[in-house]
Amino acid sequence: MPLESKNLTQEQKYAFNELKKRKGVIKTDIITERSVELKEIYNELIKAKISFKNIIDELSPNMLKDSSWKNKSFRRYDIKINVPSISGGRRHFVNEAVAYIKKVWLEMGFKEMQGPLLQTSFWNFDALFTAQDHPAREMQDTFFIANPEKGKLPEKRFVEGVKNAHENGFGTGSLGWRYKWNPEQAMKNVLRTHTTVLSARTIAALKKDDLPAKYFTVGKCFRNETVDWCHLFELCQVEGIVVDPDVTFKNLVGYLKEFYKKLGYSKVRIRPAYFPYTEMSAEVDVFHPVKKEWIELGGSGIFRPEVVKPLLGVEVPVLAWGLGMERAISMYYGITDIRDLYRNDLKQSREIKAWLK
Repeated sequence: MPLESKNLTQEQKYAFNELKKRKGVIKTDIITERSVELKEIYNELIKAKISFKNIIDELSPNMLKDSSWKNKSFRRYDIKINVPSISGGRRHFVNEAVAYIKKVWLEMGFKEMQGPLLQTSFWNFDALFTAQDHPAREMQDTFFIANPEKGKLPEKRFVEGVKNAHENGFGTGSLGWRYKWNPEQAMKNVLRTHTTVLSARTIAALKKDDLPAKYFTVGKCFRNETVDWCHLFELCQVEGIVVDPDVTFKNLVGYLKEFYKKLGYSKVRIRPAYFPYTEMSAEVDVFHPVKKEWIELGGSGIFRPEVVKPLLGVEVPVLAWGLGMERAISMYYGITDIRDLYRNDLKQSREIKAWLK
């Protein structure tokens, strides 16, 4: 029989304390007793013999089907009562933004283009008329792959066209870069430094009968960058091309302004810039509503003939853009350090607002 400590004699208390020092000899339990009594108002309710048969606590599908909910009362809900916080399943908020961005371009009639993260330098650089001695092709800026170090070049007509574009302009009126093009350099494997590589490969797969054509992608690319509040070594780029004999630079401006308008930016400006594979070239800026200053978000332009002709076979205007995604969506989420987009904080993922643009 268990004994209550309050009923022990002095001798029993001494024995109890001694035995407690020996492990496993004696067992103690703490028992809490609470006394509950009904207030007078509850006693009166019991005496009143109120029936709860016609009060519904929960409405079920069966009750809706057989109409048994009719002529009954529903229990009132206390909307001020404290309830546990429930976090439902949802996409990561960056993926929510990616899904919305894809929807924007699809609604504007674009098709999505895709391709591998690992590319040869031929597609990543050479096909885009980036000279083989360009600083962007150095290890300080680019992640080259050690195994396999080199990949295969595409069919001969593309290789010859790109080679001639670099060496003499390929009949476009350009002089090219005026050096001896090296196929070994073009075979080096690299983690794609931009999604523009997909634009080059897509143009190469087009035929004249496919025109006009509009393509986009939202994909990862890699730069040998020092990570800080505004730089990542792995980032997403919003890429797009419009291949159409009738488009002009005005069309490019229209597409970019419409895209950023749908992302919530009312003020967008296009200013002159330089890129090796576009002419005209332009930077895209948006006005930050909180900081009250212009923020650069991406590059754009019209692909040079030295890019288009070797891949498509003819000179056709190609509008092109590569826009940084992380900076654009950071402003919506109120994030000032883009590293916070990917820190996988469960609390942040649960509490951050949904993408509702």
